[in-house]
Amino acid sequence: MQFITTHLYRALFSLTVAIVLSVGLLAPSDSRADDLLSRIAQTRTITLSYQTDVFPFSYIEGNKPRGFSIEICNRLVDMLKQELQIPVLKINWVPVTTATQFLTIENKTIDMGCIPTVYTAERQKIVTFSEPYFFSATRYVSRKEDRISDISELNGHTVLVKSGTVFVRHIQQANSEHQLSLNIDLGTDNIKAFSALESGQTPAIVSSDVLLLGQIALSVHPQAFAISADTLSPRLPIGMPMQKDNADFTDLINHSMKRLMLSKEFANIYNKWFFEPIMPQGITLNWPMPPELKQSLSSTALYSYSHAPHSEDNGQP
Repeated sequence: MQFITTHLYRALFSLTVAIVLSVGLLAPSDSRADDLLSRIAQTRTITLSYQTDVFPFSYIEGNKPRGFSIEICNRLVDMLKQELQIPVLKINWVPVTTATQFLTIENKTIDMGCIPTVYTAERQKIVTFSEPYFFSATRYVSRKEDRISDISELNGHTVLVKSGTVFVRHIQQANSEHQLSLNIDLGTDNIKAFSALESGQTPAIVSSDVLLLGQIALSVHPQAFAISADTLSPRLPIGMPMQKDNADFTDLINHSMKRLMLSKEFANIYNKWFFEPIMPQGITLNWPMPPELKQSLSSTALYSYSHAPHSEDNGQP
């Protein structure tokens, strides 16, 4: 798909950015009027966060953050640089944990998180989300040898879930709805959690289905594990969390995100991380694009088309 825009729109958009920047550069340093965009333009630096344990979205390889979310953020930064018309935009990468990822955005240490973050009403009180770039459901993973065919067979057992995630609430709801007597153990690291599953310390881990798939793929014996057919949530939207009350920065990110997602480049990025070997391990996940993401792309394309002028509007044949 090709992002449909007009010269008039881009001219107006560029003019708006120029006005915002000029006002920001002239405003006092303690101004609260969307100072994020002007600060980024002034310092030629944007501060982004990453995590080390959410393969294939965000992890470390060769002392650098890598992953699907990281690559999207890098592309968004390139597009910001173009829109702001600045020659260089440096990325200051900051590692965060699940416990600190929202705190660092709320206290303005971080401008935007490059982490697969699920939208919730509670989170939207403290951060603003970008357009969704992925959707995933909550499931659990177990060892095949344990023959756990459905969630009722976890009754009375201990399950492991990462603290501070939406998955905690999902397993708590399942525990109540199915009248299970689960002991819900809260962990802090996906890699350590999977090690506990491999060693038999826990019979199941609850997380995003695609994150579970990633951990299975990284294991020495991936064929020994199975992701549940049971889902503990519908597929939920995932976006980039950003600072609140910076409408111009948010608009610019979302404008760039839409352009990216409606380009062939987004499909290439998706295929790179979910259908091609991920080096250096050579892991191939073979994870089809979620139907909700396909629908989101189609809806955005229809919106772009409906707001584009027809040939009689712009005088073109």
